Amino acid sequence: MRGLVKIGALLSSLTVIATPSWATGTTAGTSIANQATLTYDAGAGTVSAQSNTVTVKVDELVRATVLSQDSSKQVAVSAGDTNQVLKFQLSNTGNGSEAFQITAANLTGDDFDTGSFTIYMDATGNGNEGDFDIATDTLLSGGLTPELAADESIVLWIVTDIPAVLTDGDKADVQMVARSNTFVTGGNNNPNTGDVIANAGDGNTNAVYGSTGIIADNASFVVSAIAVTMTKAISEIRDNLGQNGSQPVPGAEVDYVLTVSVTGSGTANSVVVSDPLPAELALQGGINGTITVNGSDLTATSLDSDNASYDANTNTITVNLGSVASGNTTTIEFTTIIQ
Repeated sequence: MRGLVKIGALLSSLTVIATPSWATGTTAGTSIANQATLTYDAGAGTVSAQSNTVTVKVDELVRATVLSQDSSKQVAVSAGDTNQVLKFQLSNTGNGSEAFQITAANLTGDDFDTGSFTIYMDATGNGNEGDFDIATDTLLSGGLTPELAADESIVLWIVTDIPAVLTDGDKADVQMVARSNTFVTGGNNNPNTGDVIANAGDGNTNAVYGSTGIIADNASFVVSAIAVTMTKAISEIRDNLGQNGSQPVPGAEVDYVLTVSVTGSGTANSVVVSDPLPAELALQGGINGTITVNGSDLTATSLDSDNASYDANTNTITVNLGSVASGNTTTIEFTTIIQ
């Protein structure tokens, strides 16, 4: 839109999402010229004549969508967590360039309110797109995005802290709102469909509000008092040199132990441990090997129902622990061979 200077550093941090075309239509500012032709017979032959040319200049249709990108629009947190994030995608579905003013707010009717909010825009080129990185993602000063071209999308993060004293299952509902910078600076913070700001669109056209109501979506933080942690250690190395040595040479056996601990209150469901071994290691015995869970030897084949398996194609050990109640610790042991 007119009046907003694009800042190179911010534009370089746009995250462009691969999305299907929004079919925004003819670009704002396009002049559509139309002329009619008339023909008729007049004795000596056919005569043609043309009308005058009529031109219409396409106005800018301002519209956008905000959509939560979190699974089921929920993020699990623990009491006292800091820098917790909700992920949203903002898409410019209008036919011109537009910047948006982003705000976030706690909604009423839930269990608790979070701390204050900061808004970040996902950075590109850091090798970690899609995951919030406070060091590289772009803090939006005043919540204002750069101008987005028609059909352009970016990922935005709401960042906040969780209060220290909460109960398992407590929920905080949060709303992200994107307001057209053109309409806000034009004095209309909450436009209705069809509202117009004269000469504020691309190419000195009118800016016409095309969204229905506010451009927003909601997501929630849900307190989970359950926590699952895992540690991995080498318990023993036995080389194959015949001297009862423990040198990690090719052919040596390396024993590993994984310890899975569940703390807090409640039950952790669908707990699955996956250990992709590097190419330099293989499970002793391969699919005929043994994986020991809490002292019980389980076969590594995936053809049985003992919930432990080894995939020789991906060199991955998998153990399905199912539901594990708080206070329980599971020990997984297996032996590998250095290749």
